[in-house]
Order: sequence, then C-alpha cells, then structure tokens
Amino acid sequence: MREDDFIGQQFTWYTGIIEDIDDPLILNRVKVRCIGFHSMDKAVLTTDDLPWATVIMPNTAASYQGIGANHHLEVGSWVVGFFRDGSSAQDPMVMGSVATQENGVRDIPVESQLNPPSNKVYRSKAGHLIELDNTEGSERISITHKKGTTILIDKDGGIQINAINDIVNIDGNTTITGKLDVTGEVTAKAGSVGDDGETSASVTLSGHTHVEVPGTGGSSSPTPATQETKSPTKGT
Repeated sequence: MREDDFIGQQFTWYTGIIEDIDDPLILNRVKVRCIGFHSMDKAVLTTDDLPWATVIMPNTAASYQGIGANHHLEVGSWVVGFFRDGSSAQDPMVMGSVATQENGVRDIPVESQLNPPSNKVYRSKAGHLIELDNTEGSERISITHKKGTTILIDKDGGIQINAINDIVNIDGNTTITGKLDVTGEVTAKAGSVGDDGETSASVTLSGHTHVEVPGTGGSSSPTPATQETKSPTKGT
C-alpha cells in the first residue's frame, strides 16, 4: 500500500503560518506555509504556489448547504494541522490556531485578562468586541462596536445602551411597560401620507402631560398631540 493513500498512511502533522484567507471557492480554506515542509523564502515558494488547506470546524458548525459558520483565522495566525495525504504533504488540514507573541504583544485580546479565565472574549479584526463574563457576582454580557457604542446586560440583568453618537433608532411597533423617563427634547410624529399628498393624523398622545421645569416655561397641563409635539422637558 502506498504511503500517501488515504487509509493506513503515516500521520504527518505540521505547524504553520497563515498567508492567505481569501478562498475563491468560499470553502473555508486557507493557505499555510508549513514549517519544515515549505521554504520560508517567498522568492523560492510564493504564497500563490502554496496548496489550499481545509479548516476543520467544530461540531457546532454544520458546514452544509449554507448552514454553519466561517473560520476566524487571519493572515499571520499560527496554526497546527496535518496532511490528509500523509508524507506526500499536498493536502493540508488545519486543526486549530496557536496563541503566539510577537514583538512583546500577546495575540489574545487584552480583555481576556480582566477576569481570567472567567471572561470569555472575542475581538474581530475590525475591533468589535464580545464579552461573556462568568465571574461570580459580576456576570455580564457586553457587545462593543469599534467606535465605542456598547450594549451591556449587567450583573443584575439590566440592559444599558450607550450610543457613541447619541443616536438609537427603533423601527417597528414598540411597547413600553412601566414608567418612562425622558431627559432632553422629545419629538413625536404621527400620521400617514395619502395618495393626494395630504397628511392625516392617526395617532394621539392621550393623557400626555408636560412637567414644568424651571426656566423653560413648560406647562403641566395635558397636551394631546397629533402631527408633531416637541418638548424640551421631562415627560411622564
């Protein structure tokens, strides 16, 4: 039996460095320069001439008919794997990545050191951050956009949204149960535009009151609103 057959061959493993993740067939493949198998001189062996390596995904990814997930490897990632064709070393498989340190910089997110090993962290190439903190007494879920906007579920189960540009848009039917406190200007628009171009009111703020704030001239009497109501006050 030949050594490079798919059964009975010698297991041949490698450590390598990712050089290309742009798979033209979108099959979750990467190109790896395998240390000891490929020349480290790109003038001798170019990235284009490296074979595509198949990335092994976890059982939580079906990898079937568009169901599953893509790998999160990047150019420069260190990986470990094996050659499916044994010593022929033409059909590499990637088993997983290996954390490294280059120029004194650790290759894992610094946020993972906040409450190690309880804080489970994922940081994307763009800088988006997801944290699942399992620290007893400080459990939280946090999603942070690269610009700094955060959505936080705190240790008590409360939800906090901090938009870095102070813009939060909600599209669709919205129900609020309980007390609503608003600080700042309130704009309420209602109605629809018909075929004739005219706007007809369809919503009123029944029982809405403006609470007077010193220096604003606000009124505490009920103010029903149809087309548009603006108030620089705190409404209840």
